[in-house]
Order: sequence, then structure tokens, then C-alpha cells
Amino acid sequence: MGWDFSKFEYASAIVGVLICSCVPVFGQSAPRPAKDMIIITSSPPGGGYDAYSRLLGRYLQKHLPGNPNINVNNMPGGAGIRAANYLYNISPKDGTTIALLDRAVATAPLLYGEESKAQFDATKFSWIGSVMRETGMVAVSTRETAKTIADATRIDVIVGSTGPEQDTSMYPRLLNELIGTRFKIVYGYHGQPEIFHAIERNELEGLFMSGWSGNGRAYVRDRMSRKEMRLLLQISANPDPMHPDVPTILDVVTKPADRIVVELLLSRLSLGRPFMAPPGIPAQRLAELREGFRAALQDADLLAEAANMRLAIDPIWGAEAQTMIEDVYRADPAVIARVRNVIRLSQ
Repeated sequence: MGWDFSKFEYASAIVGVLICSCVPVFGQSAPRPAKDMIIITSSPPGGGYDAYSRLLGRYLQKHLPGNPNINVNNMPGGAGIRAANYLYNISPKDGTTIALLDRAVATAPLLYGEESKAQFDATKFSWIGSVMRETGMVAVSTRETAKTIADATRIDVIVGSTGPEQDTSMYPRLLNELIGTRFKIVYGYHGQPEIFHAIERNELEGLFMSGWSGNGRAYVRDRMSRKEMRLLLQISANPDPMHPDVPTILDVVTKPADRIVVELLLSRLSLGRPFMAPPGIPAQRLAELREGFRAALQDADLLAEAANMRLAIDPIWGAEAQTMIEDVYRADPAVIARVRNVIRLSQ
């Protein structure tokens, strides 16, 4: 009896289909499973950095491949240096950990040199972008007798800060040195909400707000409407349209050599609320993070929620943020030396 090869051919075809359905075609790969992500914020809960971190975390998830779960971890300490050192040296280099760091941290090694506790090269972070181009304000209680910045050259004004390397400390030292103000800085507060509470208790008289975009702005404007706080100065080259009568720092710093110092410091302030990943993450992953960041900040639902929370959104995208920090670090060494002398921590 002869063999019926047609049956073998049919059976072989079935087996081939089953095998092909289980084995990926050469050159293709299965979709990469999404890993959970962490956003580290260098501030304690309740402040502007915390609010922006949690807002972005809620929307970035749906704009990244695989829709990963995203948790926010607060890592205060060292005025933001602790979180920056962790991100740079310890965190995974696969793009699953990113951070919103205090804008002053990125330039701490440049401005404070050996005095800084920074253990990173800010130009090597993988910059994702910033949610806000930032300006600053000097706000004081109306109990304080200084009604103008000129008054602060004759009257002691006690302001609070989280640490000596923060902008909230650096700008008072800067003005004391350049125009002779008499700001007295009290260090050691855990965050902006605690500083506001200290002002309410009459423990402090005011604060330097290096960010005029978060819930701190909403707090001050509420207090201003009750005649409980006033603005003395804008830390910006251009005045906020809502406060055209409040002078800017360049209105009061008039010497050309001093203005160069201020202009350099203002250029880094524009970085606002910067998000970054560790150095050395895969290029494809950085591109995904930047694209997801852009999509999240253009998401109508995020913008509506930000408006409801009174959080301003004026983003800087990743490549521009990377260029901005690199430009700051390329500043004239003579100008950097002058800046270090003016804002030195030992003052």
C-alpha cells in the first residue's frame, strides 16, 4: 500500500502555523512591558515643586509607552542637593526614575565651587524640560515696616529659607552685597509652607520666592487681597504684567559690573521647574520621556487641572533646557568668579 503524502503535507502545514504563532518573526520583538516609574521631588509635601510633580505624574503616565504606573517620592534634604546627588549617582540609569529638582541645585557647583556639597555635573543630566519659565518675588508681611526695597536698606528684614545654597538665600545675600539691603536670613525651614506659617506667627517678616508660579503665588495673592502681605521687588528682567508698579532687580542694580552678575543669575532662574533623568540613559528612552513630557503639558485635561490649582504652565522643552544649562556653564570665568564672591555662603 502506498503512502498518502497529501496527509503529511497538511499536518506539516498545521504544525508550521502553530510554531510561527509562538515564535516572533526574525527582526521583530514583543512589546516592551512598561516598568513602574518614580518621580523624585527635592521638596517636602505641600509646596510648589510637590504640586507640579504630582500633576505631571498623573498625566505623563498616559503619554508614555505602556502607560507605566508613576509614583512621586519626596526626598528633601540639603536644600535639594540630596535628591540631585541620588539621581546622578545612585538611581537606575534606565529612565524609570526622573526628578523635579530645585532650579538652584543645577548651578550649585558652578556658583559655590568647593563650598557646594554637589556631587554631579549638571550638564550631564538628561534634561526632559521645565513646566514653567520662572520669575521671583520678594514678599513681606504688612506688619513689616519696610514698604519698599529702598526701606530695606535702612531697616532689618528677617526672611526664611530652607538652606544657604537655595535661591531664597542667595538673592538676599546678593542684594545685601550690591545695594546695601539689610536682609537677615534664617535657615532650616523644611519648605515654603513652613516659611509662610512662620510669617503668620510673626517669627519671620518675609521671604524671597524664586518661583512665582506655584501655590505660593496663590497664597501671597490671597494675603495681598487681605492687606496682609506686599511685594517689594521682582526677581526678573521683565515685570509681571499684574504688578507693573513693583520694581525689578535690574531697576535697583544699576552698576554695569553688578548687572552682569544679576543677568547671569536671572538666566538660570528661567529654568523654572526642571525635570531631568540621570545621565547615560538610552537615547530612545530620553526621546520617549521628552515626547511624553511635551504631550502631557499640552493635554487639555492637565491644563484645566493646573488652572484649577492655580499653577502656571509655560514650558521649556528638553533640548532647549539642555542648551540653557550648558550656556550657563560656559559663562565667562571672570564673571563666575565675581558671582562667587558676591553670593559666597560665608557671608
